[in-house]
Amino acid sequence: MFMQRMFLSVFLFACVIRIFGESVHTVKNDETIYSIALSYGVSMDALMKLNGITDPKKLRAGQKLKIPEKLAIGSHGQSVATYNKEYTAIKGDTLFALARKNNTTVAAIRAANGLSESYVLKVGDKLKIPFAVTEQQNSAPSQPQRVAVQSNAGPLPKYGATTWPVEVRSIAKAEGKLENGVIVTSYASESVRSLTGGVVKAAGPYFNFRNVVVVQSKEGYLYTYGGCERLSVKVGDQVGVGTELGRLDTSNDPQLLLMVTKDNKSVNPHAAPRG
Repeated sequence: MFMQRMFLSVFLFACVIRIFGESVHTVKNDETIYSIALSYGVSMDALMKLNGITDPKKLRAGQKLKIPEKLAIGSHGQSVATYNKEYTAIKGDTLFALARKNNTTVAAIRAANGLSESYVLKVGDKLKIPFAVTEQQNSAPSQPQRVAVQSNAGPLPKYGATTWPVEVRSIAKAEGKLENGVIVTSYASESVRSLTGGVVKAAGPYFNFRNVVVVQSKEGYLYTYGGCERLSVKVGDQVGVGTELGRLDTSNDPQLLLMVTKDNKSVNPHAAPRG
């Protein structure tokens, strides 16, 4: 169950970096404007504006919502997607102090946790604290790109006749919404290496499910590597074939999720271009 949740979250993270076509979401009983915006990688304001919503508290189950076509764009031409991290309140905490410490707002914390304006924070409360992950756009990078260190020279590992990002113990087809991806079981602390040259479009933690790296090749393929314990690259890095992107965890059976897409369509990782 843990790994299924992890890979589903990685899938949603990967979806954030693409441009969505027009789609419609049917509201479920326990959903809020915030949770829906979060799952599609769009801002609450954009979602509410598109659907003519002035009061997010009046959202009802069964309601049809149009999803904005693009991510919100930051001040330097960057995509900004918001995620949550878990936090347990301690003595002295207030919503205001937590918002200031985490570079967010009290309203955002309330929305993420379904808290009323009169709610008083208590010691031991479990909170979701919103934080932003920025994905750099091709048209307006906010800083010069830098070349990532080629920390693993030499050929990529092979499994059969095909090269892979890690040494392979076994490969299994992912299930559900991830059915076009593969789950690679490898070895403890194994180096995760890029299958292609390209630019790192996203790199960072997603909820509590370790780290994800997305590399865009010059041909426009997006390679998503999920399940890293730590990362070796940052957004904007230019990587080559074999560049270390990160490392798997130290468990006996660490797993890597590999997904490939192009033009919003899934590509079989076995057949996706290498090099």
